Amino acid sequence: MTSNGPGWRRMVVLFVVVVVYLCVGAAVFSQIEGDPEIERRLQLEAFLRNFIGNHSCLHHEDLITVLCQVDQEFTFALNTLRNRTVYTQWDFIGAFSFVVTVVTTIGYGNMAPRTYPGKVALVVYALIGIPITLIMLNYLGQLLTRLSTKVNKCKLCSTKPLVNKILNMVLIVTLGLTILFILPASAFSYIEDWTVLEALYYCFVTLSTIGFGDYVAAMSENRLSHRGTGDLYRIVTYVWILIGLAYLSLLINYISNVFIKKAEEMERLTKEKLEAEVSRLQQELSKTGKSVYKTAANVTSSVKGKVWEAPSSNGIDQETGSVTLLRISQLEES
Repeated sequence: MTSNGPGWRRMVVLFVVVVVYLCVGAAVFSQIEGDPEIERRLQLEAFLRNFIGNHSCLHHEDLITVLCQVDQEFTFALNTLRNRTVYTQWDFIGAFSFVVTVVTTIGYGNMAPRTYPGKVALVVYALIGIPITLIMLNYLGQLLTRLSTKVNKCKLCSTKPLVNKILNMVLIVTLGLTILFILPASAFSYIEDWTVLEALYYCFVTLSTIGFGDYVAAMSENRLSHRGTGDLYRIVTYVWILIGLAYLSLLINYISNVFIKKAEEMERLTKEKLEAEVSRLQQELSKTGKSVYKTAANVTSSVKGKVWEAPSSNGIDQETGSVTLLRISQLEES
C-alpha cells in the first residue's frame, strides 16, 4: 500500500463494511415491512377471488386490462391472475435491493416503506449509509484512476506521445463501456425480455443514479425465475451497480478534468497575451517619455543661451537673466 493513494487493503475493508451495513439494513427492513406486505397481498387476492366470483359477466382479460392501468400496488394481483411467480418484495433479497438503491441514492421508487417504523428507520439508515457508501465509491474510483494511469503509461505508439495518450484513453473507455454497459445490457435484454435499447437505457439511468424506476432489473418474473438462480442474478446485479457507479464517476471526473484543463489553458494564454500587451505599452510609454524629456532639455538649453546672449539694450540685464535662469533651473528640478 502506497502513501500517495488508497490501497487495496483499505478498499476491501470499506467494501466489507458497506456489505455488512447493507445486510443489516436488509434484515431490519425485511422484518419491519415483510409481514405487512404479505397481509396486504393476501387481502388483495381474497378480494379479487370474491370479485370475480360475484361478477361472472366480467371477462378475465378485461379485469387484467383494468389492473394494468393501476400503479405498482396491484402487481401481486396481476401476477396471480396470470399464474406467474409472485415475488415478495420485502424478503431479505428484496430488502437488500431496496437498501442498495437507498445508499447509492438511485431511488427507483418501486419500493418504499409503508409503515411508520419503516419510514423512521429509513431516515436514520440513509443518514449513516449514504456517507459510508460515498466514501467507499470514492476510494474505488481512486483505485480505478490509478489503474487507468498505469494503462496510460503503456506505449502503444512510442513515437507519438499524443497519439499514445489518445489510444490509451480509447482503450480504457472502450473496455469500461463494454464490461459495464454493453455486456450487462445484453444480459438484461435476454433475461428481462427487454429490447437492447431499453436495456442500455436502464444501465445508464441506474449508473447515473437518475433512477426513474420505469425499468428495474431482477424485481419481477424473468427467464431465471424458474431455474433457481433468481437470487444469484439479483446479487450480481447489485455488485454490478456498485462497480458501475465507481466507473461512471471515474468517467465523469475524467471528462470534467478535460474541460477544466482546457479552461485553465485558455486562461493562461489570455493572461500571457494581456501581460505581453501591457509590457509593449509600457515600453512605448517609456520611449515616449524619454523623447519628451529630450525635447524639454533641448528647449531649456536654447532658452538659457538666448537669455545669456541677450543685450542689455533689449531690456534684459544681467540680474534679470540670473532670475530667469534660476526659475528655469527650478522648473527642471521639479
